[in-house]
Amino acid sequence: LFAAACWPCVGITAGFAICEDQGKNLYPGDQDHMSHIKIPVSTLRPGMYIVDPGISWLKAPLLYMQEGILASDDEINGIILQGFAEAYYDPERSRDENSAAPQPNTPLAIELQAANRIYEDAYENVKNFLESARGGALDLTFARPLVGDIIKSLSRNVDALVTLSLLKKTDEYTYAHSVNVTIFAVAFANFLGMPDDRLHNVGLAGLLHDYGKALIPNEILTAPRSLTFQEFEVMRSHVLLGVEKIKQFSSVEQEAIEGIAQHHEKHNGTGYPNRLSGKQIGVFGRILSLSDVYDALSSRRVYKGALAPNKALGMMYKMRGQAWAPGYVERFIKMVGIFPVGTAVELSNDHQGIVCRSNPNFPAQPCVLVARDPDGRAIQPQFVDLTRYIGLRITRSLSAAEAAHFDIPMLLGGPA
Repeated sequence: LFAAACWPCVGITAGFAICEDQGKNLYPGDQDHMSHIKIPVSTLRPGMYIVDPGISWLKAPLLYMQEGILASDDEINGIILQGFAEAYYDPERSRDENSAAPQPNTPLAIELQAANRIYEDAYENVKNFLESARGGALDLTFARPLVGDIIKSLSRNVDALVTLSLLKKTDEYTYAHSVNVTIFAVAFANFLGMPDDRLHNVGLAGLLHDYGKALIPNEILTAPRSLTFQEFEVMRSHVLLGVEKIKQFSSVEQEAIEGIAQHHEKHNGTGYPNRLSGKQIGVFGRILSLSDVYDALSSRRVYKGALAPNKALGMMYKMRGQAWAPGYVERFIKMVGIFPVGTAVELSNDHQGIVCRSNPNFPAQPCVLVARDPDGRAIQPQFVDLTRYIGLRITRSLSAAEAAHFDIPMLLGGPA
């Protein structure tokens, strides 16, 4: 009820609801292998994946062809009321009615403990790998088991690792960034419905996407200022430098290498290194690009402060259709939530708390652990599901200074 009204808080208009529907396809631009079945709209059910068979509207005006998962009975009733008679759906990518927003298998407080160990292990392995790469030694034996641990943690409770990626603070951005991009990329690929073997590949691509930066001079990589044109060209060369080295690993699939090569390409053709556009950019390239930009915006760098996650998502939403194909940013926002878990927020009743559970079906209405009253005094934390309180909503995310009053890991039950 309040989702549209909350979008302006993050620089996103209420029109997102329309764009969200346009972006529901699980494998945008990757549809050649699908088997499509035509059925009457009266037999549609939530969880079915509708496909566009490429038939001209003039030849089939009563055929519903808007790509994506059907989320609810209300959406199906809307299709029927519009006068559509038939639709094509893909059984392979259709889901059980309840799978669009699965409940966590493990409570957040418990999974945060395991996720913290996985994150620390990932950070140390990536750091050692990238540092050894400068000396020419290459050993990727750690990568696949590590990606497997990340996949398992995300399957138990997706919020745990995603939250840690936002809460972890380090001055060694390059190493943490590779870990964070891996987490976001695997979580998003899973949200899009990719099978496990492709999750491993996208995770490996995330770990290695910035491998080429190990080959860039450190004074350029860590410069606390704007780069000169010549320095920026050197920095941009990290993509091709990394790809050439990664091709030496027989364990890295071509799909992952392609994603690494494309993670700085843009939908409108203004990216690099090859100025690809539209469908020339594969699904892995798009996933890595979104994950890369989100972490870059929401992380502190030597030359800028960290943006609040919701503000980072607002900036990314404004880039829809330019940096990324239609529908991708919308679904990424739906996955992480407008206010991701761990975000300190103020409610419309002036209480303050920490977002403790995302809500993919209603991204602006997560669950909040309320911990301070309107006068700023600490109170016994109270769990509040915003979908159950008419009129109660998040009005803003708190600044870093305001959020410092909260011990977020302790409130969420995770490691300090």
